[in-house]
Amino acid sequence: MDFFKQWSFCVCLTLIISVVFSVLSPSGEMKRFYKITIAVFIFISFIYPLKDFDTKDININSGQQIFEINENSNKGYENEINRKIKDFLKSKKIPANVSSEVSFNLENSEIEIKDVVITIPDGFNKDDVKSLVFDEMGINSKVICIGE
Repeated sequence: MDFFKQWSFCVCLTLIISVVFSVLSPSGEMKRFYKITIAVFIFISFIYPLKDFDTKDININSGQQIFEINENSNKGYENEINRKIKDFLKSKKIPANVSSEVSFNLENSEIEIKDVVITIPDGFNKDDVKSLVFDEMGINSKVICIGE
């Protein structure tokens, strides 16, 4: 959805700039040249943003656009969450393995963290690690000691 917002903003800005240049263009022989140049500028501004458009994420079904989020993007968000939690715990000198499961809510454009499991070695308090992660990151997690 952000692509369409950015594209429409770009088109509106282009049209405003084109109108200003059209009003300021000289009359006579050069006016025709300016109008052709402005028309080419508008045409390019409509098409140029489409080079960034990724059609793999869109499935057109019965005239409606349905956005599908593939598993690769899902794994990417899971890996990012795992890395951030692991880096935070590492800064607190707590070695840990982290696994998470995320889901997407397309209506609100939100990512929901369904399940986070943190595995720590014996000698660390599970409740302390759980409260650290919750207080710092707002993530409710399940903490497991390796020895259990």
